[in-house]
Amino acid sequence: MYLKQIEMVGFKSFADRTKLTFDTGVTAIVGPNGSGKSNVTESLRWALGEQSAKSLRGAKMPDIIFAGTQKRRALNYAEVIVTFDNSDNYLPSEKTVVVTRRLYRNGDSEFLINDKKVRLRDVHELFMDTGLGRDSFSIISQGKIEAIFNSKPEERRAIFEEAAGVLKYKTRKKETESKLSATQENMDRLDDIIYELDGQLTPLRAQRDVALQFRELDEKRGQLGLSVLVAQLTAEKHQHEQITEELETVSRSLTEIDQVETAVSRELGTLKQKRRDVEQAQEKMQDELLQLTTAKSDFQSKITIYHNQAQMSQKSEAERTSRIQLLTDKVAELGEELTKLSDKLSDNQANKSDLTAQIQTLESKLANLSENPEDAIERLRAEFVDLVNQEAQLSNRITKNTSELNNIVANAASRSDENKLLSDKYTTLKAELAETSQQAADLKALIAKLLSQYQTAETTGKQLDAQHEQLQTGLFAAMDTLNKTKARLSSLENIRASHANFYQGVKAVLQASDQLPGVIGAIADLIRFDKKYATAIDIALGAGSQNVVVSDEQAAKAAINFLKAQRLGRATFLPLTTIKPRYFSKLAQVSGMPGFVDVAQNLVSYDAQLAPALSNLLGSVLIVDNNDNASKIARALNFTARIVALDGTEIRPGGSFSGGANKKQSTTFTNVEIDALTQQVIGFDTQVRALETQLQDVQAKRSEINAVLSDLRQKGEASRLDSQACTLKEQALLATKADIESRLALSNVSGEQTRVGKLKAGNLSSTERLDTIAVEKEQINTAIAQLKSSQSEIKAMTEQVRQDLQGKQLACNDILSDIRHETTEIKRLTAEKSALDQEIKALAVENETHDASLTADRLATLSDNLSKVSEKFDATSIKMVSLKFEREDLTAQLDELALTHEATNREKQDLLTQKTRFGLSLESLESLLIKRQNKLIDAYQMSFDAAKTLAQEVTNLPESERQLQGLETQIRRLGPVNLAAIDQFDEVNKRRDFLNTQKDDLLHAKALLEATIDEMDDEVKVKFKTTFEAIRLAFKTNFTQMFGGGQADLILNSENLLEAGIEIDVQPPGKKLASLNLMSGGEKSLTALALLFSIIRVRTVPFVVLDEVEAALDEANVKRFGDYMTRFDENSQFIVVTHRKGTMKAAKVMYGVTMQEGGISKIVSVKLKDFVAEEQEKS
Repeated sequence: MYLKQIEMVGFKSFADRTKLTFDTGVTAIVGPNGSGKSNVTESLRWALGEQSAKSLRGAKMPDIIFAGTQKRRALNYAEVIVTFDNSDNYLPSEKTVVVTRRLYRNGDSEFLINDKKVRLRDVHELFMDTGLGRDSFSIISQGKIEAIFNSKPEERRAIFEEAAGVLKYKTRKKETESKLSATQENMDRLDDIIYELDGQLTPLRAQRDVALQFRELDEKRGQLGLSVLVAQLTAEKHQHEQITEELETVSRSLTEIDQVETAVSRELGTLKQKRRDVEQAQEKMQDELLQLTTAKSDFQSKITIYHNQAQMSQKSEAERTSRIQLLTDKVAELGEELTKLSDKLSDNQANKSDLTAQIQTLESKLANLSENPEDAIERLRAEFVDLVNQEAQLSNRITKNTSELNNIVANAASRSDENKLLSDKYTTLKAELAETSQQAADLKALIAKLLSQYQTAETTGKQLDAQHEQLQTGLFAAMDTLNKTKARLSSLENIRASHANFYQGVKAVLQASDQLPGVIGAIADLIRFDKKYATAIDIALGAGSQNVVVSDEQAAKAAINFLKAQRLGRATFLPLTTIKPRYFSKLAQVSGMPGFVDVAQNLVSYDAQLAPALSNLLGSVLIVDNNDNASKIARALNFTARIVALDGTEIRPGGSFSGGANKKQSTTFTNVEIDALTQQVIGFDTQVRALETQLQDVQAKRSEINAVLSDLRQKGEASRLDSQACTLKEQALLATKADIESRLALSNVSGEQTRVGKLKAGNLSSTERLDTIAVEKEQINTAIAQLKSSQSEIKAMTEQVRQDLQGKQLACNDILSDIRHETTEIKRLTAEKSALDQEIKALAVENETHDASLTADRLATLSDNLSKVSEKFDATSIKMVSLKFEREDLTAQLDELALTHEATNREKQDLLTQKTRFGLSLESLESLLIKRQNKLIDAYQMSFDAAKTLAQEVTNLPESERQLQGLETQIRRLGPVNLAAIDQFDEVNKRRDFLNTQKDDLLHAKALLEATIDEMDDEVKVKFKTTFEAIRLAFKTNFTQMFGGGQADLILNSENLLEAGIEIDVQPPGKKLASLNLMSGGEKSLTALALLFSIIRVRTVPFVVLDEVEAALDEANVKRFGDYMTRFDENSQFIVVTHRKGTMKAAKVMYGVTMQEGGISKIVSVKLKDFVAEEQEKS
């Protein structure tokens, strides 16, 4: 496999579509600085999945899109297409692999492999452990060379892991550890649930025992109650038959009288209809007369108005002209006011600029005063130490001079040859001493600079630590809230899934809904509403929330038979074909009253087909905001409506009130709380992810700061050691210089006296300097004391400057407020001036369009219409008189027939009274029968005929009724009975056993995951150890070859092969074994390249991309680097970005990157073999 082609468009400086084709061997990419040659290697890394904009030399990822130049517009997307020849199946894909990445300016991005859209993860997995990933050792830049040395041993390990091909194992291990963590969390959660279930079983067991006793008593009560009901119904049905016979006799008499009454009524109706026709004709004539009268009056009024308008026409035109003049003057005044405001605005903006400059000056002064006095004290102490050192040196010099004086007196021999040698040595020593002194000064300045940088980085690190702690606290709190919310949500979902919040019968029907056609669901599961109405809707529905909606009465009967057959309790059903809606008829009366919210049905959302059921339950219930308003509305409705306040207080028809507080919130409407909790979980999860991202960013920044601090410490320590070595060297040179001077003086017989004089003068000068040093030491001590005492004065000056700064800032804010006010006023006056201009134009148009001739034409038309209306009015009045006579005749006929109808009606009323009396008796009896039959159906779910076959004979009805009351008393003494406890106990017990089984399964899964992790660890150890030893052996050989001698080694700093870091020990030729930090830049780069080539030798990769990695090498080592690349076999592929001649000579193909057009990179290519052949032909 090898890299075949890179094609890019819109990537950084490559605005035009550009293709680079590669072959085996070495390909060089050259060009001047800033031409964009490194963009080629960055495009490859980006296409292979690089996600860090910073590593691509950008602030954010859209920065890589061509941003445009003065002559070129910016592009909206960047695209890089990388083609690999995969003939050897190096990658688990097709023979040719094409990886495409696109990024659009709006942030959208795409990844494609062979023109198929994939995820970023798919691209990473394709190249994982192949040595070709975005951060692999096959793509090396100069910064990555430095990172090999500057990184910690543990961080250096990543390169070796990539070479060993264990990244997939590490990824799988991470996923397995995540699963292991999830398994442990599930186990902890199961433990909590099992503990909770154990707590539920004890009270459920007691409730189950009471429920079983209730069942026994209830069965006896049911049998006796059935017999009593059948006996009562039999007696009442016999009485009903007797009253029905008497009622039929009265009904026959009523039928006969009705026939007579019908004939009279029919004739009365005919006469009344005729009179109504006449009356309607009269009303129509009267309306017509009224319209004609109105029309006459209207025409007369208009004629008068037009007469007046003709007179006022001339006066209105003059007024409009006057108004135009007045508005023109107002516009002029507004223009002057706008000019003044604009001038004032300009002055305020100038004042703002002056104040801004003063504020900057004060801030600078405040920054100077904020310098820590302790730093100055520390510098003075350092000067004091220097004076002590000088004092010691001067004392030593005096002692030495005194000794030399004694030697001069004792030794006076002359050695001319030695003097010449000493003189030459003295000249060389003086030059070396000057160079060493300059070097010492430079090192001192460097140490001071490094110390300042270290303090700045350390301050930033402390700020990041504080931010990290704050984010971590917030993250833990958010995660805790999220976990609690998830636990509550899971609990409610379990309740909803198991229908545990419903009565036994309802629960049984819902669980068997698959077997019962037509069951739609419980009301509580079928509705949604705002949480603020939860209490009110709960109270309004009451037990109705557990009513079951079914499609028709057949479905209801089938469900009831199911409950009876299985003895699973009772339930109320709402068949959509029979349930009747209820409506509140006085909505208009209460809709405007204070506190009225709405009818309860309107506050609930539901499927349209459920409207009859919801109307029946909530259609007549009013929801009000509080108790006081509920009382007022109830009183206004004379306590005829059911009203529920938002806090749960209820006013029933008739005036009864109920309310208070529930100890436990209703769990019937789990859907409402589940919806709310689901949204909360989404919100909390988003918050946790955001905090995790922020925490990762802070950690990354802290890691960068730590790296900077480590680097500064290393550089500072190295500079300190260099400074100490330089100081020692300087002292040694001074001592040697003094010794040579002394020897020269002693060996020069003719100058002995002069030398003696100089030595004495030197002793005198040194003594005087010692006195001066003593004074300077005292001054430094005094200055230190003054600095310590003047800290309060500095604080006072700082406070004064801070107050001046605050004053200037307040003044600047006032001016900014004036500027905003003046800007707003200018806008207002401009708008007012524009409105006045529009009014002036409108008045001018009105003057131009006024025409007096129109008024005369309208007057003529109105006079003609008035004459026609008057004629029609006279004709209609004559018809009205004729209709009046006809109506009087019909009224007389109606009066005579009404007397006959009255007599017939009195006879009918007597019969109706009898019928009513019998009807009331029947109604009362039927009501009692219906009540007993309903009781029979509700209590026993059977008809009267079916009950007679099951009921026992009752010989003494009163005695049987007393026995039934006794059973009722025993049942009441049992207190509240939870019949569901029988099933709940079995269900909870079964669930606890099930959860224990699940826990055992999780324990087994946990053991398997831990075994899998151990197996992967063993595999990683073997692969890593094997690869490391191979790279180590290759590195020793390559180092010696590339350096022409010396030795090097790779050492693991720990016996733990999963985490051990890698130390690099090197010994260049002719040098001692030393730390990497003490090596020169060229030596470091050459060592890193030796390591890189060692890795490539061990883990062969199809191609290697090197971006100016030899920049720090000298020409000789560059040649070695180039020669070493050519040693690899012909099938190896190197792509090198360089501007070094030695590297270029090793290349088969060379691409030149130029910017013929500013900001646009272009590619020029040449095959060097062809170029050489052409040159030979020319020669």
